[in-house]
Amino acid sequence: MAVSLTGVSVAAARRARLAVALTFAANGSLFGSWAPRVPEVKALLGLSDGILGLALLAPGAGSLITLPLAGGIAARWGSGRTTRWALPLFFASSLLIAWAARPGGNAAELFGALFVFGAAMGALDVLMNAQGVTVEQAYGRSVLSSFHAVFSLGALGGTVIGSLAAGWHIPLVAQFGVLGAAWLVVVLPVARGFLPDPPVPEDAAPTPVFALPRGPLVPLAIAAFAVLLAEGSTADWSAVLLRDSLGAGPAAAGAAFAAFSATMTLGRLVGDRVLTRLGRRRAVRLFAGFGATGLAAGLLVAELTAGSSVAVVAAVAGFLLLGAGISITFPALLAEAGVTGPRAAPALAAVSSGGYLGFLVGPTVIGGLAELTSLGVAIWFVALVAAAPVVLVRRRRVAPGSTS
Repeated sequence: MAVSLTGVSVAAARRARLAVALTFAANGSLFGSWAPRVPEVKALLGLSDGILGLALLAPGAGSLITLPLAGGIAARWGSGRTTRWALPLFFASSLLIAWAARPGGNAAELFGALFVFGAAMGALDVLMNAQGVTVEQAYGRSVLSSFHAVFSLGALGGTVIGSLAAGWHIPLVAQFGVLGAAWLVVVLPVARGFLPDPPVPEDAAPTPVFALPRGPLVPLAIAAFAVLLAEGSTADWSAVLLRDSLGAGPAAAGAAFAAFSATMTLGRLVGDRVLTRLGRRRAVRLFAGFGATGLAAGLLVAELTAGSSVAVVAAVAGFLLLGAGISITFPALLAEAGVTGPRAAPALAAVSSGGYLGFLVGPTVIGGLAELTSLGVAIWFVALVAAAPVVLVRRRRVAPGSTS
């Protein structure tokens, strides 16, 4: 029987890879299916823009609570077992949103439901990434980027499902219930193929209850903060920049984020080959520098050609290059964190917490800078921050055969 570098049979490693990929797809699918229903819930509950904005902060807040805790949970009970626990809990948490978004519901109930939803999603995020690192170690080469690509594809599919459900006036509880049940039927049987985590040396330090970045994880966590700050800011502000600052029409305003998302997904689909060939740290530096430079060039041309259609095209091209540049950086940072010590899950939790904090605060930071200066100036901060991994992620000494 053929075995991998870690002694796991090749067949077992492939089964585990399929199980992890389906888990990422299921996570992205449910998450993506919620976004198209937000306007409907806003109208149903009679929420103002400000109150809705506060409610939409709840998932990020919930994630920040459970992300550092999930690492210790996985270290104690294993990433495979705890991922199998977390997946049905995540789907069950979506039903709370459907309950809160009922006639007669209110903003406080919606905030609480979204908080629980975000907490469950954050925990699942750490656990499935930890199992992904275990699978990657069994393969002996990078595979984690492909899982994040599958998440993006799942989110895209979920968005389509949510949009169709909204158009057909399907109740939110039916959407979440059917989608969740379908994914559980698909994923749970193959989830039995998850791999056991590598054994921990007896002299290893105790697992912290609350995983925080320490030692070599600090620059990785800061780099993750920078990358997801750029991603979150692009999601919330790129269309506003094109429409309000560059004069794009309503249809064209979304082109920047569409281009960013497309190259982000494509980059992750081919990212494992790049990471295996270049090494994680070198690839992060090169790609982050490329993305930041691409966005800066697009913004510069847009400023020089302000008022023309060229400005819009240049800005879209800049965000397209940014998406390509940072596509592999977050998965690579997680994979690098997973090999910095004897336990992958707490390290992943620490770096993920830094990343999701950046995703949460990034749009607010850009809004504040835009208020003080202009949105065009504030977006330059995104280009600057996107370059942070170039200086933060340096070469490290590695054992022969490992990826650096």
